[in-house]
Amino acid sequence: MLVIKNDTKVIKSGGVFALGNFDGVHLGHKEIIDITKDISIKNSSYAGVIVFEPHPRKFFNKDSEDFYLSDLKTKEHLLEMLGMECFVVLDFNKEMSERTPVEFIKEIIIEKIKPSSIVVGYDFRFGKNRAGGVEDLERICSEHNISVKVVEKQKKDESVLSSSNVRSLLQEGDFNEAEKMLGHKWLIKGQVIAGDKRGREIGFPTANLEVNDFLKIKFGVYAVNVDIDGDLYNGIANYGIRPTFKGKKLLLETYIFDFSKDIYGKDIVVSFIEFIREEKKFEGVDLLKKQIDMDSKKALEILGI
Repeated sequence: MLVIKNDTKVIKSGGVFALGNFDGVHLGHKEIIDITKDISIKNSSYAGVIVFEPHPRKFFNKDSEDFYLSDLKTKEHLLEMLGMECFVVLDFNKEMSERTPVEFIKEIIIEKIKPSSIVVGYDFRFGKNRAGGVEDLERICSEHNISVKVVEKQKKDESVLSSSNVRSLLQEGDFNEAEKMLGHKWLIKGQVIAGDKRGREIGFPTANLEVNDFLKIKFGVYAVNVDIDGDLYNGIANYGIRPTFKGKKLLLETYIFDFSKDIYGKDIVVSFIEFIREEKKFEGVDLLKKQIDMDSKKALEILGI
């Protein structure tokens, strides 16, 4: 998948693009993506996605709590898995935020991306103060021979498919229901960073990921799957601050079963399967080791191993 960050000169004209934020890439987003791919095939063209970074909500509320279901790296991974051919990341800055709907479509979409078709969800808004809606998009694009497909509201078991609903389910710890809305297990892709080696010292080495931009879920231990270079492993992950060691930095620390390779600096994908227990402070390392052993056995049961 071709990834383009602001350098729109390399974009081939005539592509079919889905336009939106696609946070989490849930089933509603996947319907938009499937339609985008179908139109691209009919047009003998290619399918792409256009997103903003940062998310406009984050740009306007810099002090708001982190809410991303998928950061840029994770979103790129999910879209590539769905077979998208081009991923365009537009810098959402002050200049972008002040463009009127007409200016955004003409100066960015038409002049720089030059699509043959645009696909959006029913509630898509754009331009300064979110003044533009799908009718405005259709009107402006029709003047330039660009077709627009608006995808209607999507539901799953009578619940509207939305990033907000997925966030609520994850924060409630209901990963099974969240998976039904996402169409995949909630996952995080990130680069393994060096930690303080505490896990290795006590016999449970971990692969550590920074998760500062992501939605805050319940601090605790989870059964997980881990994808490393296409190979799938099982494990447990602690999402939290490690109170036993007086930690303060939020990390996702994953102990991968039956794995001993050096993966510092590599990207891995951690998929959350089920919540096991809340994070807690232990009075000593021996008690912590005993609990990790119990957590591992519980995870093996959950994972069906």
